[in-house]
Amino acid sequence: MAEPSRLIDDLDETLAGGSPEARAHLLRRITDLYLDGAVHYADDQIAVFDDVLGRLATDIEETARRELARRLAAAPVPPPRLARTLALDETPAVAAPLLIHAEGLDDADLVACARTRSQAHLLAITKRAVVPTPVTDVLVERGSDLVVRSVADNAGSRFSDAGFDTLVRRADGDDVLATRVGLRPDLPRRHFIRLLAKASEAVRGRLQAGRSGTSGDDIRGIVAQIAEAIAARTAAESKDYTAAIAAAAELDRTGRLGDAEIGAFATAGRFEHTAAALARLADLPLVTVERILLQRRSESLLFLARAVGLGWPTTRAILEMRLGPGGIGDQALAVARSSFDRIRRQTAEQVLAFQRARHDRT
Repeated sequence: MAEPSRLIDDLDETLAGGSPEARAHLLRRITDLYLDGAVHYADDQIAVFDDVLGRLATDIEETARRELARRLAAAPVPPPRLARTLALDETPAVAAPLLIHAEGLDDADLVACARTRSQAHLLAITKRAVVPTPVTDVLVERGSDLVVRSVADNAGSRFSDAGFDTLVRRADGDDVLATRVGLRPDLPRRHFIRLLAKASEAVRGRLQAGRSGTSGDDIRGIVAQIAEAIAARTAAESKDYTAAIAAAAELDRTGRLGDAEIGAFATAGRFEHTAAALARLADLPLVTVERILLQRRSESLLFLARAVGLGWPTTRAILEMRLGPGGIGDQALAVARSSFDRIRRQTAEQVLAFQRARHDRT
């Protein structure tokens, strides 16, 4: 560390009285020295470079900051504090290299940037090898169409259920985004169905040709019944439903399948488990129950809940789950409660018997 020590001794003198050219020259020299041995430096040595480079980089011109950011982004271990400072720089050309390549930036840094910086900054974040869930939650809400398309196209992006919900909503009328979202293998089944319900014929064709694990017959089956909001893919073959069907069968086998269990599934937002349990309890095809859950109007669900003996708390949990966060307001819940209370159990059971018979005839 003799060379770094000598450079550090000259630092205060350069900062105090050196010309801009001298500062830039010293910055390049120390950066060269750091890049030559960054892989082998211990944490305390990296901290020294972080401090020195950070002091030299204060108030330097944009051109110098851009060069520094570009060079440090290629380092296996960029100085962490300086990397964060450059990644949050207000100039996109400075921030972008580190936003894309610096693995040491944590979720909080990326979220802060996504919430406060320009769309160009957000676009750079979407190019990272991995874009964590807290970050994509911000990107899909705040990002421009270009940003949202880019993050949806990145196989390393990780989305929450709410994030997928926003993606599907924003894909309405945007064929490029709809295709990119629909082709994601991690897109949950119910969001895929909602996407198809709104998609153009061109998008459906692309998804039919390109979605791994989903056959053309599957998608044509869904599309043919979209007027009834039904997804007719074979649920038993869907990876989303494998565990849910098994769980419902085990609850039924042990005599524990009922209101409490379904209420717990719905409260936890476990759509597939709720649908599988209701289908098992009602002795209806899973695809039929899925259609009922995906319908915007709630009448069919209220009749089904009454027929299988669910109480209002569980029925309310299902209503809130199926439409997502904020999907049903207090007034709509009050109307649904009034309708639920007026449905006679015997009438609901007759409706359920009719649905079973119609299925048996097909």
